[in-house]
Amino acid sequence: MDMGQKIYDLRIKRGMTLEELGTKVGVGKSTVRKWENGIIANMKRDKIAKVAEALETSPAYLMGWEETTEHEPTSKPDQNLLLKYHYIDEKGKHTVDTVLDMEYNRCKKTNQSKVPTLNSEEGKSHLMPLASHERTDIETTEEMKKHDDAFFNE
Repeated sequence: MDMGQKIYDLRIKRGMTLEELGTKVGVGKSTVRKWENGIIANMKRDKIAKVAEALETSPAYLMGWEETTEHEPTSKPDQNLLLKYHYIDEKGKHTVDTVLDMEYNRCKKTNQSKVPTLNSEEGKSHLMPLASHERTDIETTEEMKKHDDAFFNE
């Protein structure tokens, strides 16, 4: 499917008119019609990005580099949260991650919303505890215990 057809399909799926899409992108409805019909085949990068944002998809999908449009639109409040998260330190990120995981699990258990199952451990290695107890998977020698004691007492 070419870019014009993708733009048309997504515009119809989103219930938008030619004029509404044109307004969001900053062009006239005739330009949108020409994109959809393939009369204008070489769109500028900034226009592709604006069309993708308006149609809640990615430029990569429109360009044919991705097969799916399954991109959740990022709202302004979500963008603000991500920006704030980006600028807090590691302790703050740990706190946010912990609270978010707790709330996610609470909602999932109480079925207050349809919560998808996520791979919660992915990208969270900084949340994994670092154990400092005696190992039970091997036979420890007295020398190993002394080494560990010395290490932790430094």
